[in-house]
Amino acid sequence: MKKMLLSTLVCFTSFTLFAQVQKVKVLTYNIHHAENMKQVLDVQGIANVILATNPDLVALQEVDSVTGRTHQSDQLKELASITGMYTYFVKALDFDGGGYGTGILSRYPINSSTTLPLPSTKGNEPRAAGIVTVKLPGNDSTLCFVTTHLDAGKRATDRIAQANALATYFKETATPVIMAGDFNALPTAKEIGVLKEVFADATAQMGPTFPSDTPKIKIDYIMTAPKHKWTVVAARIIEETVASDHRPVLCELELK
Repeated sequence: MKKMLLSTLVCFTSFTLFAQVQKVKVLTYNIHHAENMKQVLDVQGIANVILATNPDLVALQEVDSVTGRTHQSDQLKELASITGMYTYFVKALDFDGGGYGTGILSRYPINSSTTLPLPSTKGNEPRAAGIVTVKLPGNDSTLCFVTTHLDAGKRATDRIAQANALATYFKETATPVIMAGDFNALPTAKEIGVLKEVFADATAQMGPTFPSDTPKIKIDYIMTAPKHKWTVVAARIIEETVASDHRPVLCELELK
C-alpha cells in the first residue's frame, strides 16, 4: 500500500511540474514593408517564412497598412489570412495615405492591446511599442508580448530614451513579458544595457542579422522578463536571404 501511494505521489508530482512549464515559440522579423532584396513586393514571401517556422507569436517591424507605396494593401491582414493568426497593428506614423509601423501576429486570441508611444526628438521618425496580452492554452498564465522598432539614427540619444521608457514601463510587472524587434543597436550599445537591466537577452549567443544577404551586425533581438521566469530552449537565426533585408530570428522559450 505504501509503495502504491509513493508511486502515485511521484506521478502526481511529475505531472504538476510538467503542467507548470509552458513553451512558447517566438519569431521577430523586420519585413521591410514586404519589399524583398530584388525590390519586389512579396507578402507571400514573408508568409512563407512564418509558415515554415510555425511560431506562436510574431513581432513584425516596418509594416505598411494601406499605403500608396504598397498599393493600398493591408499587409498585416494579408499575413493573417495566409497564416490563420490574430493581429494587432501598431501605427507609428501616417505615411503615403495610410499607416506605417509594427505588427503582431498571434496564434492565441488577443485579450487586450495597447500602443505605447516612445520618446522621439522633433524631426525624427516617431516610434512606438505594440503591447498585447494573451492567455496561454491549457494554462491560466497570462503573457505580455511586445513588438517595437527603435530609432535608426546614427546618434543614440533617441534609442537610449526609448530603451529607458520600455525598461521603466515593464520594470515592476508581475506578468511574464516577451519583447522583440529591431532595436537598431549593437549588443554592446548603452541602450541594450539599459534594456538588460530589466530583460534577459534570449538571443545573446546569436550572430549578425543585417543585412540579410551578407549579415554583418546584430540589431534584432528577443528579450524576456522577469528574468527568473524564462529559459531559452532553442534560438537561431533563419537563413533567409531574399524575403527582406533583415534575417528573421526564432526562439523557443520556456515559461516556468
